[in-house]
Amino acid sequence: MSGIIDELRNNGYNLQGIEANEVDDEFIRQATKLFKKMKQEVEIHKGNWLDLPNASPPYTHLFDFGFLTGNSLTYIGGGTREYTKKAQQVVVTKFAQLIKKGGYLFIDSRNYDYIKSLMNLPKDKVFENFTFDYTVYYHGFQKRIIVFPAYVSDTVVVLHYYDKENKVWSKLDLYPIYKEDMIEILSKDFEIEQIYYDFEKREKKKSLFVQYLAKRK
Repeated sequence: MSGIIDELRNNGYNLQGIEANEVDDEFIRQATKLFKKMKQEVEIHKGNWLDLPNASPPYTHLFDFGFLTGNSLTYIGGGTREYTKKAQQVVVTKFAQLIKKGGYLFIDSRNYDYIKSLMNLPKDKVFENFTFDYTVYYHGFQKRIIVFPAYVSDTVVVLHYYDKENKVWSKLDLYPIYKEDMIEILSKDFEIEQIYYDFEKREKKKSLFVQYLAKRK
């Protein structure tokens, strides 16, 4: 987040206040230390998304803008696709309770529609089609850290990671949000103004992430 704050300020955005949400004490400690080092005033609230808008310390006002990046929302779910969608809907509605009417929510998510399109390909083709020339997330993508979808279904995506330098394998289980589901989820409390593909306005089939800019109803 520290880099995002600098980027916004450098582009002329007057940030009156910045607040973040985290549930892990160690991450809160590390983030607090980093913000202090960067001389950035960010208040971190400890709170489970399912309990929002309640948190410690409590939120005292509504926000003009909410930013949710990475895999965050796709840790929510499990079981059937319908169950996952309902669970994610609950969380998005919790976010809406913290955003002013006319304010914005920016959600960033992996492009699960593209990942799903690789589901029935041979393993070598999956890896070949999951390599990207450039990404704002992974610098040196597939060079030091190899990542690919090892298992894909309607309800779960399992990503495998391999650290070439340390020769260590790891994995990440995610509950996918497909585009049609995300549109339905957001539309309850928001109006979608723009959908981006790897932060570009032009729609493209092959992208690593999809971003949604939505306005609070």
